[in-house]
Amino acid sequence: MRQDPLSASIGDMLQKFRKMESWMRRFGIPPVLARMPVWVLCLHYCLMMRGKTARIAKVAERIERWLDTITELSRQDDSRTELIDMDRGMRNDIESTKRTLLALREISLDVGTMFCSIGFHSRLLDRTQQGFLNVVDASCATATTLQDALEAHDSHALLLLRQMAHAGEQAPA
Repeated sequence: MRQDPLSASIGDMLQKFRKMESWMRRFGIPPVLARMPVWVLCLHYCLMMRGKTARIAKVAERIERWLDTITELSRQDDSRTELIDMDRGMRNDIESTKRTLLALREISLDVGTMFCSIGFHSRLLDRTQQGFLNVVDASCATATTLQDALEAHDSHALLLLRQMAHAGEQAPA
């Protein structure tokens, strides 16, 4: 599998920073100062991930609103035959969104593993990673529920339309 460019870039930077840290320690620079470039990279990564987490949370809110809409349409007798996803476009878009979220989840886990591989541990990084993973997992679960709700709504709507058509054929002219 091809490595993600972001993971590769961060991995390369971590390896360079690790070498620089070793070089700085050999020349007598205190370990805390020698580790500073890795800390700065970690801080930058955490800030970037918090922004991504906030954006994904907004996407999750939109998915939740769509789920509420589909659920409400399915409950109302006069709306049960509306908004049929005949070409499965909406479900496919949701599936694509889930795949993207899961890919970002894997990248996040890879980057966390890379930091650990050079002996770097940070509670900030752990909390940021966990927050991101929680939002991604919850978003994917809601998206799956929306896909299931769409499937159920469409199946029921098509059944109702067939019954209406059949009843129309049965009615005397």
